[in-house]
Amino acid sequence: MAFERAIGLIETRGIVALTAGIEAMVKTADVQCVAVERVSSGYYAAAVQGEVAAVRQAIDAGSAAVRQYGELRSSQVYPKPHTRATALLDNGTDAELVDGGHRLVLGAGDDD
Repeated sequence: MAFERAIGLIETRGIVALTAGIEAMVKTADVQCVAVERVSSGYYAAAVQGEVAAVRQAIDAGSAAVRQYGELRSSQVYPKPHTRATALLDNGTDAELVDGGHRLVLGAGDDD
C-alpha cells in the first residue's frame, strides 16, 4: 500500500499549551512537526504530517495535552490533502515560530 500523507493542525491559546501539544504529538505517533505559526495575539497553530492513522493519533494526543495547559481553539485532520496545500508546508524541515523578529526553532534541523 502506498504512503497516504495526512496533515493535522491544532490551534491553541498560549505558547505553553502549544509546546505541550507538539511534544505529545511527536512522542505519541510517527509524525513530523512541519509548521508553527503565530495566528494572532496569544494564539498559535502547529501542523504535523505523516500517515493518516498516525496523524489522527497525534492530533488526539496533542489536543488532550493542550487542554491540560491551556485552551484548544480547534483541531483538524486532513487526509490526502491536495498537493498545492502540502506544498505550502514543504518549505523546510524546521518548524519555526516567528514573533516580533525573534525566531524560535522547534524542528530537528537539516536531514542531510
